[in-house]
Amino acid sequence: MVLVSVSSSKGGSGKSTTSINLGVALAQLGKDVTVIDANLSTPNLSMYLGAPNLPVTLHHVLKGEAHIHEATYQHASGAKIIPASISMRNFEDINLAELKHHLPHIKSEYIILDGAAGIDHEAQVPIQLSDQVLIVASPELPSVADALKTVRIAQGHNKHVRGVVLTRAGHHLDLKIKNVETILEHPVIGVIPEDRYIKEALVKREPVTYVFPNAPSAVAYKQLAAY
Repeated sequence: MVLVSVSSSKGGSGKSTTSINLGVALAQLGKDVTVIDANLSTPNLSMYLGAPNLPVTLHHVLKGEAHIHEATYQHASGAKIIPASISMRNFEDINLAELKHHLPHIKSEYIILDGAAGIDHEAQVPIQLSDQVLIVASPELPSVADALKTVRIAQGHNKHVRGVVLTRAGHHLDLKIKNVETILEHPVIGVIPEDRYIKEALVKREPVTYVFPNAPSAVAYKQLAAY
């Protein structure tokens, strides 16, 4: 089992989009994968899948009200999803670090933790729980500069930074990949182009890799999964 934290210091970088589409792409390659919404304060995964109000969520598990298997839902692609609750009343008195006691019950080859954006405690817990960290950023200087904070946090927890995924790429003013690698001191292992199909997939409440498998972004996520 490999635990991967998909992390970013900056909101809006495409972290949740990357988490769900990487999970679906791995499932399409025949891997057993579970994607966990480890963003308790502002969860998004269930809305990406068109099911925002699920009866059992990660919040129930962390409060001791349900087994983690009861909060696991299977997408048509084969990927398994453990959503968090979008209700604010379920956010109180929950410690995300307790997730470590429930992870051994998941038998997937890959567990992807979609963490909160930022550098606070909630954002750092998924990194602490992981084996590898995937850094997500857009190819702009402010985003890459913020991503360096996430790299340093991962290194501070002695976690292996697997690489960098650049999202919404393709503009002629984007930072060059070599410049990003120089700043972050890690390789860029995925480049996801700006793609209208991502928004169209969101309207359909499905991952782009599932509903538009030949879209440029879907192809890029599949290449990332293969990597």
